[in-house]
Amino acid sequence: MKSLRFTLSGPAACFRQPDVNTMVYFTYNNVHKVALLGLLGAVLGLRGYCNTKLYGLEEYVYPEFYEVLSPLLVSVVPNGQNGYFAKKLQYFNNSVGYASKEEGGNLQVREQWLENPNWTVFLAQHELADDVWHKLCDYLLHGKCVYIPYLGRNDFPAQIDEVQLVELSSSCLPRIHSLFLYGGDLKDLDGGGPSQYLFVETAPTALAPKHNFYEFGRYLFTNCTVPQEVLPTQLYTDSERQYSFY
Repeated sequence: MKSLRFTLSGPAACFRQPDVNTMVYFTYNNVHKVALLGLLGAVLGLRGYCNTKLYGLEEYVYPEFYEVLSPLLVSVVPNGQNGYFAKKLQYFNNSVGYASKEEGGNLQVREQWLENPNWTVFLAQHELADDVWHKLCDYLLHGKCVYIPYLGRNDFPAQIDEVQLVELSSSCLPRIHSLFLYGGDLKDLDGGGPSQYLFVETAPTALAPKHNFYEFGRYLFTNCTVPQEVLPTQLYTDSERQYSFY
């Protein structure tokens, strides 16, 4: 299988969790699939959330970036220690005037940011239209974009490096070297020895139709082995490491 591989990084990132919007804004630890598709949509110049009614239709549809790119398969490898990135709480004022109804129009924000996040990302065409896939490969391989991609906020431009097409083959080994979705019992994971680690995060996997709310899944990153009966279905290897696509 042909896959487009690149390194995604930046000095900071914030993929805001939607379930907390008072006092402090929190971020997910890793770029999730919806955020990654939004970033790629910016590269291609696709519309976002601000234009979900198309052609005068009464029914709401997905944002264009998601409508076009959701057939894409992705695999994400966090290049932080044991899959974790350091986070800091930042305090700043948003004084654009319309940010708050408080006196003076000043909104005081406390927001959690990732520090120096870095991921290796794999993309696979799967059911994505040929013309979109070829355009996406061309833009990433040659450093082109329509809109500047960023890591959750336009304060954090994304750095895309080391882009290349690689060949992967189907695999079903019990050790997975990327994030993967897991619905089994964590007690069934085994191995890892004295340096065993297990990172678990519930994060968005898709958008629900009409209102575009997040659908969630449980992401794991571990050096434990996964029982054969609950291995993810889309597993591929470059002969050195094994990656889960979702």
